[in-house]
Amino acid sequence: MSIVKQILILMVLSAVAYGGYAGYGHWKAGIAATSTAAGNKAGSKPGARNRRRGGRETSVETTKAEVRTLSRTVEAVGNTRAVRYVDIRSKADGTITEIRYSPGNRVEKGTVLFTLDDTIEKADLAQAEAELLKADLALKRGDKLSQSRITARASVEELQAAMSVASAQVDRARSRLSDRTIIAPFGGTPGFHAVDAGARVTKDTVLTRLDDLSSVLLEFAVPEEYFAIARVGLHARATTAAYPDRVFDAKITLVDTRVDPINRSFRVRAEIDNSDGALPSGMFMQLTLELDSQAMVMVPEAAVTVEGPDTHVFVIADGKAMKRKVTIGAREPGFVQIVEGLSEGDEIVTHGTSKVRPGSAVKVVNAESGGSTQ
Repeated sequence: MSIVKQILILMVLSAVAYGGYAGYGHWKAGIAATSTAAGNKAGSKPGARNRRRGGRETSVETTKAEVRTLSRTVEAVGNTRAVRYVDIRSKADGTITEIRYSPGNRVEKGTVLFTLDDTIEKADLAQAEAELLKADLALKRGDKLSQSRITARASVEELQAAMSVASAQVDRARSRLSDRTIIAPFGGTPGFHAVDAGARVTKDTVLTRLDDLSSVLLEFAVPEEYFAIARVGLHARATTAAYPDRVFDAKITLVDTRVDPINRSFRVRAEIDNSDGALPSGMFMQLTLELDSQAMVMVPEAAVTVEGPDTHVFVIADGKAMKRKVTIGAREPGFVQIVEGLSEGDEIVTHGTSKVRPGSAVKVVNAESGGSTQ
């Protein structure tokens, strides 16, 4: 085959290949145009554009903003002490002859707790009484003689003075004798006795301790920021490990007028009724002091979304989720206060906020209602 024929054959084959490629491109362009027209026609149907844009209703759970009363509280700790207590001591030195109480059993005011040996004091009283009787008889004789003008009036006055001295001696002897008997100064519960019968004691010896446990006091510290609202009459809840299922009511009876400059707190005293004798002196207790209470609009924390410095919630209105800016305040477990932006009864989205867009249609599905509303 000559070179000329070969060149002619190559040219024919190239023409055929180019024609096939051009025909394929034209066919493909026609298919694309047909698809675009069909799409435009379909797009003219109502609701099609919304479907492409995700306009389907989003299932969410909602709740209503509600008003709750929140209390501002302070946690503190303290130890109980008797409303009245005293260390029992003797007024005189001597030997204990008898102990007349049982530790832990309540005694009334004036009950004899201890007695000391009083042999000498009784003898001194008898002597003083004898001297008083002698002075009394001498005064009576002198008075009769004075009336008969046998004795001068001055002598009678001396006898009267002697009578007064003798009377004072009797009073002193009786007081020393009474000091040998140690009594309860008020009603209360005495503790263990620190001495036994036969022990020699002095005025400095502590014999026992007497506690009035009809009420117990608790003293605890409160941060200075609450000084303006802490006041007498407030109540606190007190608990102790000894009674895990019991809460004691403590009433504030005293607020200190000074703030400790080191720990920046002030002292508060509360009183607990202990008529049943459940609480001893010195028991450790935990307190929750309720300073004040306030009605607040509260919503679940899950309903609040944060975007930079702003916080929002989605409010349901006419079947749509509307984004609303709110101001939050105090918190409690699972809930947050809405200071501004919501009212009691507003329906808000609690679950599904990540899928909701402002103004989008929503379908409310609340598990607690067992159904759905639209």
